[in-house]
Amino acid sequence: MNLGIETETIEFKKSTSELKEGCASIASILNKHQEGVLYFGVRKDGEVVGQDVSESTMREISQAIGNKIAPKIYPDVEPLEDDEGRSYIRVSFSGDDTPYSCDGRYRIRVADEDVMLSPEEVRRMAAAAERREHPWDELPSNRSIDDVDENALRDYVKRGVDSGRIAISYTDKRDVLERLDLLVDGRLTNTASVLFCPSKDIELKMGVLESHTRTEILDLQQESGTVFDLVRKAEFYILNNTRRRFLITGSGPREEIPELPRDAVHEALMNAFVHRDWTSAACVQVDIFFDSVEIFSPGWFIEGQDPDAHLSGDSTSSATRNKLIASTLYRSKDIESYGTGIPRIKRLCDDADIDVEYIKVADGTKFVFHRNDAFTGRRLDQMYIIHADGDTIYDGTKRADDSENVQHAPEKRAAGPENVQGGNGKRAVGPENVQSGEQPEDARFRQSPSMEAMIAAAGFPPVTRRNILMVYARFGASSEFTWQDVSVATGLAERAAHKLIQRMRTAELIEIAGGRGRYRFVPINGE
Repeated sequence: MNLGIETETIEFKKSTSELKEGCASIASILNKHQEGVLYFGVRKDGEVVGQDVSESTMREISQAIGNKIAPKIYPDVEPLEDDEGRSYIRVSFSGDDTPYSCDGRYRIRVADEDVMLSPEEVRRMAAAAERREHPWDELPSNRSIDDVDENALRDYVKRGVDSGRIAISYTDKRDVLERLDLLVDGRLTNTASVLFCPSKDIELKMGVLESHTRTEILDLQQESGTVFDLVRKAEFYILNNTRRRFLITGSGPREEIPELPRDAVHEALMNAFVHRDWTSAACVQVDIFFDSVEIFSPGWFIEGQDPDAHLSGDSTSSATRNKLIASTLYRSKDIESYGTGIPRIKRLCDDADIDVEYIKVADGTKFVFHRNDAFTGRRLDQMYIIHADGDTIYDGTKRADDSENVQHAPEKRAAGPENVQGGNGKRAVGPENVQSGEQPEDARFRQSPSMEAMIAAAGFPPVTRRNILMVYARFGASSEFTWQDVSVATGLAERAAHKLIQRMRTAELIEIAGGRGRYRFVPINGE
């Protein structure tokens, strides 16, 4: 009989003469998978060859495992017999008290081999085991009750009462925190500290960057505060540095629609703080690029959690490294439980035609909202802007740090703002018609070849070239504009719009027109 092949959780030994090596494999498998099976009387190729099986054999195996492996495990040792009467032994084992050693040595399973762990890897596994037994968010903090922001705590209790998940009324800080199980021996837990005490250190960095090379930072802000403060600040920053569109329906008020679904942004930010590794010195970071909004959170998903399975809805596991933080926020309805948050983000973004993904990066997790073009509604990293003569003047399918993104693509059709319309007769109001004097629909992306040549010759990075072309597409060679107009036309924040104007002036693409703060493009070829 053949039992198949060895794997990362299955090991074969020809006989108990290899008992020492078998114990090493048990510890190795436990360190990687926390469970596995070891067979005696089976060749490496999976063929059962049989061996002597007696009570003393079973006792020998059990005692060897008990003496050699630490921490102790209690395996199931079972005698078996194949169809031809050959006897063999199956040892089933499990344990999550990693790291496990065999005779004082630590190994880990790699394919069907047992590889020695380095001292640093052992220390990391021991630290992880300590965190599992004594989670960081349940430990006492170094903050005092006097550090608690009473307004934040009072507001939290009110949200919980309103949602029906908290059944106490607010009295004073100590009493409320005690009744919420957020004190340990009269001291604030780390959960109470991060939720209700303004942080002493920077816990949030936010920036607008010109390209993914991160060499040009157009805006940078660093914030401290409670988790509630930081989420509000980050949400406002994202919404303030991305676009909005307006739907006008008859004579009623216009409807403002943010580029990214606000509820999805809020949920993603809450996840970044709730599930982060609070023992890391890094902080949550928000990066806004022309083609994406990215939220970095220290620490990757814990063992057994698959971000793609959550996005697809295949997994609804609510396991987290910070159970007390998550349960505390659930009681105020700041988050939902049972693994519903990520699928909800995906659903909201699907409805808004926004692609999202999780990416594992050094030291943490990056959640990415892929931004769409303001005019076409297509992802910026998958689109072209086409000149009327068939030349591609912007190619988003190439990286933002590519030295060249101008190529000929006559077979691709131009995609302009004329395709951006609201449903049910609603008209989408975008940058091209926020001000008076609308341009003809078919002219908005017809730039002068000479202007394109001047922009290309100036040596701007791709994203800057694209922004300048968008401004030129909006105002042409004759209309005057201000930094506010540039901001509306490109979606850039104030500081970035000022910087773009300065760059265009330095390259002698624009000149001052009329009054202070008004500009126009330099006339070319008699324009």
